[in-house]
Amino acid sequence: MRRRLALAVMLLLIALSGCSSVNKLLGRTPTTTLSSVRVAAPPGANLNSAVQLDLVFLYDINSAAMLPKTGPEWFAQKTALINGLGTSIDIVHLEIPPAQVIDPVLLPKRAGKAVGVYAFANYLSADGQPRADLTKFRRAVVWLQATQLAVTEQP
Repeated sequence: MRRRLALAVMLLLIALSGCSSVNKLLGRTPTTTLSSVRVAAPPGANLNSAVQLDLVFLYDINSAAMLPKTGPEWFAQKTALINGLGTSIDIVHLEIPPAQVIDPVLLPKRAGKAVGVYAFANYLSADGQPRADLTKFRRAVVWLQATQLAVTEQP
């Protein structure tokens, strides 16, 4: 009887292994479901200038506190952060002029193991440049608007 109960509990845990509550009980950090990214820069993006965009894939949840909250801070500290975080991050760097679409963006090989995925944009205007969290998206579209970015789910 105990063996059957243990087997039933184990099967239930396996079936629910994608659930965050089970991951928490088992001490596992959930990973991103992000499988694709598209970047669109309509005419007028960044006041008609190319936008530097870094997609940062974070593999160590303890390193999340080191990431800045805005694009200007990220680009000012980028070299030091890359050196300090080492293999805890991967970065996809893009420079997108207005009226361009990149689809799909080539993601790092281990992107599915990331515990966090963030977008940092370097706009001419320092206003409205908070980092964007792509972690919970499955198929993200990053819209590079006139003075800030937005993220939506691709249908």
